[in-house]
Amino acid sequence: MNGIDISSYQAELNAGIVPSDFVIIKATEGTNYINPTWEEQAGQVIQTNKLLGFYHFASVGNPIAEADFFISVVKNYIGKAILVLDFEAGAINAWGNVGARQFLNRVKEKTGINPMIYMSVEVTRQFNWSIISSTNPLWVAQYASMNPTGYQSEPWTDGKGYGAWSSAAIHQYSSAGSLANWSGNLDINLAYINANQWKSLAGSASTSNSITTEDININNTIEYEEEEMHFIQTVDTKRIYMINAGMYSWITDPGMWTNYQKAFPKAPVIPLYQAQMEKLYRKNV
Repeated sequence: MNGIDISSYQAELNAGIVPSDFVIIKATEGTNYINPTWEEQAGQVIQTNKLLGFYHFASVGNPIAEADFFISVVKNYIGKAILVLDFEAGAINAWGNVGARQFLNRVKEKTGINPMIYMSVEVTRQFNWSIISSTNPLWVAQYASMNPTGYQSEPWTDGKGYGAWSSAAIHQYSSAGSLANWSGNLDINLAYINANQWKSLAGSASTSNSITTEDININNTIEYEEEEMHFIQTVDTKRIYMINAGMYSWITDPGMWTNYQKAFPKAPVIPLYQAQMEKLYRKNV
């Protein structure tokens, strides 16, 4: 299936008349920003019987607070649209894979839906995503060039895989897409899932063709996160890492550290030398 993803940059676009099988719309960012045209364009998608999705652009705030904000905005479309975490930019350092997992788990907890996660192909290899790769499908971005293009049936990849994911559910292969009924550039995508699988990911009760490969029973409460979470403060470099079920992230923003302390006051802080940290987690961080 061919599709586009849009944001306020395409505020004048009529999502119903641009050729596509699906449209994924930016709904929110952080804990305050709402795309002013998201709902109008969602209506255009639904009226033309296209498949619908919404994404939240991760900022550098508390992942759980951002998930709650996203859900509060798109709540009336739960079961009608796939939900996506757009994980890029500042969130890569501020959240790491642990913060991303917290966001995804929070959405699952409150909606019953496993969101998709969007990232560049480089980020699929930057972190260990094995804990979520079986439950949260991948929407990957990898471009051959920045040249204008229409839809492609076999877009280029570097053939090096996607980290913990054996395959991507959606491939965004250009931000210079050129399609009828719109004069500007578009992000264009190829979905490797069918319409029934899309609806299953959205949580539609009328579909049974699921895209998820395993059903992992995870208790997605804050209390559970606290039980398995701890922080390492390195003695020699003064870095702080958040460790959660073997996934770890370096907290580079002091504000984020304050947020985590407030959100998880019972999580222990363990002093450790940097070399011990690197040896323990087998990654040169």
